[in-house]
Amino acid sequence: MWFIKVIAVKPRSQWLGYNKATGKLALATTANQDPCSTTGLVPLLGVDVWEHAYYLQYKNVRPDYLTAVWNVVNWKDVASRYAAANKA
Repeated sequence: MWFIKVIAVKPRSQWLGYNKATGKLALATTANQDPCSTTGLVPLLGVDVWEHAYYLQYKNVRPDYLTAVWNVVNWKDVASRYAAANKA
């Protein structure tokens, strides 16, 4: 779960996107819940890592929140987005 380890240390909106120029996956951090498209990446998966998203339910333990998010992601949708981005 490299994605969780990387984004656990960055409180902001975190994105897994496809970089058309390199043909590779990339991580992006945006401020103020800005969309991934502002980074030039094709959005595949976004996670709100601002404190308000997890403070009460997860007692401010960001890795627990991210593990829970990881377990409910619609991976078929992410794969479909990746396939579409990779074709374009």
